[in-house]
Parts: sequence; C-alpha cells; structure tokens
Amino acid sequence: MSKLYTILKEIDLLREQGTIYPKTLRVLDFDHTLAFTGEMVYVRSPEEEIVEKLSSEEYSHHSLSRDEIMAGYYYDFSEFDQVDSKKARENTYVTNILKNFINAGNPSERIILILTARNQDAEEGIRNYLETIGISHGSIKVVGVGSSAPQKKVDEVNRILISHPSISEVSFFDDSLANTDEMMRFLNTYKNDLGDSVLFDIAQVDKEGKLIRRAGYRKRRRDVKSRR
Repeated sequence: MSKLYTILKEIDLLREQGTIYPKTLRVLDFDHTLAFTGEMVYVRSPEEEIVEKLSSEEYSHHSLSRDEIMAGYYYDFSEFDQVDSKKARENTYVTNILKNFINAGNPSERIILILTARNQDAEEGIRNYLETIGISHGSIKVVGVGSSAPQKKVDEVNRILISHPSISEVSFFDDSLANTDEMMRFLNTYKNDLGDSVLFDIAQVDKEGKLIRRAGYRKRRRDVKSRR
C-alpha cells in the first residue's frame, strides 16, 4: 500500500468523523514584532559581572570573540524568561493582524503560533502580556525555540506542516531579516507528501513596527488549487 494511498484514506476517515483540518498556519514573532519589549541581554565576565547590556536588536548584531569565549565571557538571557508589561509597547500594526487571525472563520481551520527565540519558560509572561492588551490567547500556541538561530524557527514550521498536510497557506512575520530569509528559502522549496507547495506570506517588521512584504509575497510555486 503506497504512502499516498494511506494518507488519502486517513483524510477520508477523518472527514467522515467530522474532523476539520487546519488550512492555514499563522506565525508571528514576539519581541519587536507583536511588542517592543524592554528585556536586555547581559554580557557577563567570568566573574559574573555585567560588562555590557544589549537590547534584542543590538544582540542580533553582536558576537563574542573567540578569545572572550575562551576566557569565559557569556550571554545571560535570564530577563527573557519574563515579559515586563510596564516596559513593553504594543505594536498595533501587527496586533491588529493577530486579532484578524483570531476572529477569522472557523478556529479549527487555522493554527496561530507565536514563535519566539525566547525559552519556553517565557510562555506565561507572553500570555499575561496579551491579556494586558486585551487579546484573547486561548486559540494561540506559544513556542519558544530558545535560540536566535533562524533554522530553529524553520524546524518548528516544518514540524507543523508535516503533522498537518492539509495546511495550504503560511504567514510568517518577524523583525529579523535572517529569519525571514531562511523561511523564504524553506517555503520556496517545500512540498508536502501529496506533492503540493504552500501559498506563503512573509513579512519583515521594520523598526517602526510596519510590515515589509518580502519578494515572492503570496507566491505559489505550484497551483495547489488544481489538485483539489
């Protein structure tokens, strides 16, 4: 029995049971995308002293030299386990889009994901912040990859697409150019087990919080509609 045949039979069975497959995946970064946050990354010496304080944006361009690493200097991300709601400033350009995602259509037909470089420990703080700005988060998943490496976010999106082959459209909003570039490369070549590509909407969030659509906005490499 072929893998394709097995997948199609599973789809038919779940349709008979009234199960609705998610059709869309909406992915949003948190820091400097949904909110301009005030948490800092500390550079600490081998003696645990703070020698430098970096914002999220500054950290994205910062690196320790080999000599510093060998000497024991390191990054301290402990502030990012929480969200200081008093320092955080809502980015309404993106939160308005998030509200539209939440209110659009049948909740069973979409996955809304806040995908952050913070650790998973930050989930509670992120949800608490969403409450302070009046956003219902019951239908939102929060995943912390614990790394600024772009591939980590790609891996999570890939995992979801593999788990839900019914998804035909992906949105990805992030302030990091490295992250949007890596996601573009991935979605440009992605095909599910049925051979379908996905329609994608990738945007980088600029320093003012506005969205800059990336080249290939809503590009479909293959007409998936023709297969429906």
